Amino acid sequence: WLKFTEQYAAMHWRCIALLVATLQAAHGQQPLTIELKRYDSEFRRKIRHAGSIVHQLLHVSEFYGEIGVGTPPQMFRVVFDTGSGNLVIPTVKCQSKACIEHKRFDSSVSSTAVQVAYDDDTPVEEGDDRDTTTISYGSGKLTGEYVRDAVCMDPSNGGGCTEIDFLGVKEETTFPFIHLPFDGIFGLGLSGLSVGNNFNFLARLKGLPQVFTAFVADPKVDEATALSFGAVRHEWMASPVQWAPIQRDWHDVQGYWMVGMTKAVVHGTTPVALAVCDDATSIPRCKVAVDTGSSLLMGPREGIELICSTLAVANDCSNFDALPSLEFEIVSDDSGGTISLVLEKELYVERNDNGCAVRLHPLDVPASVPPMWVFGHVVLQKYATVYDAEHRRIGFALAKHKAGDSSVIPFAATSCSDDDAGMKANNLPGCVELASESLCSQFEPVARRFCQRSCGFCVRKGVKVATNGGFSLHAPSSRSIEP
Repeated sequence: WLKFTEQYAAMHWRCIALLVATLQAAHGQQPLTIELKRYDSEFRRKIRHAGSIVHQLLHVSEFYGEIGVGTPPQMFRVVFDTGSGNLVIPTVKCQSKACIEHKRFDSSVSSTAVQVAYDDDTPVEEGDDRDTTTISYGSGKLTGEYVRDAVCMDPSNGGGCTEIDFLGVKEETTFPFIHLPFDGIFGLGLSGLSVGNNFNFLARLKGLPQVFTAFVADPKVDEATALSFGAVRHEWMASPVQWAPIQRDWHDVQGYWMVGMTKAVVHGTTPVALAVCDDATSIPRCKVAVDTGSSLLMGPREGIELICSTLAVANDCSNFDALPSLEFEIVSDDSGGTISLVLEKELYVERNDNGCAVRLHPLDVPASVPPMWVFGHVVLQKYATVYDAEHRRIGFALAKHKAGDSSVIPFAATSCSDDDAGMKANNLPGCVELASESLCSQFEPVARRFCQRSCGFCVRKGVKVATNGGFSLHAPSSRSIEP
């Protein structure tokens, strides 16, 4: 009976989806736009400066919105992430503190939910085994089972709906997930990033073109970060769209929204072209993933250090007004054409009352993974981006922001206290003990939540977070060329 009910529910949903897709195709569905909320957190890193290790503090952001899963829809807050390919949300099977603090999906109250055994969409039958997947996020990890159900980006109006397989979390570490204001991740990557094609939202989406536009708001003015599915939103742009192709293997196998880059240029008194993509070919190319789920601009350590040493940002901001712009040349065609993405100092430097820090960060990957760059919000705040899966391309255009003060990005001040009661409630040692055992950095999310004083994570009230800018970098002259 249960098996029959699941099969009937699946057939019922497929019929509805087909009917909706037919009506949308006949009448043309309007683009679906979702406004996103912003969540700021702190990112602590160590760099070498003047022969010693310096601790830096940067602010990073995530943008999240609501989706509906199941019938009737159960609402979840998710980060929309072009750097991942699956929907990941907690389920009622997960009894960890982190899961209990968030919304959890209950398949028993969804008439369209189907338990899936394997990544090939095989339904679970009584007594069968089923696959699970474990994903690591920094110091935390989660494990989930496969579920198939209806997913809607605008459930109240039945918009942006499709049936996909997703990862329903059944085990999750307490940190870092417990403190996040969102429940899960909504992957908007290409099929190569998904567990299987049935898990890829864009591939399964019916009734809308496989294209969406992303606009990252300027935090200094009153405007919203937003995604719009099904159209190129020219009204969000202050320039024409320039298109960069995605190579087929990057599209089908790796799954990232990835374009090619030829070089970086620091535009000082004399422009200096940096051969960060020198691969001994006629058209040198780096791989660059355009990622709505990342805040910083990241890349191979050698390339990031070369750029930072050339920029030479002073820790005390004494040379801020004289800092050059930073240009990245993106491949626009196979004959050597490029698109110039230019970042001013206000975008690549975090500046506040206590100093300056570069918003670039080394990306160390395993030897088995090819080197790659990641363009996060540092780039996406200036450039509205269009993700066109059908034509395997990404579009860039100047974002049309409201006018505002661009001198300092405001961040909320944090507190300066210890909460030993909170630590004990989570079966953890006291703050003094955590600090004395040098565990603050290893368990940074909990230390920032409960042990700001003991672990040195305090910020003076009303003051933007301090950073010690600059990298201790070695920039061999052989790697810098005059254009």
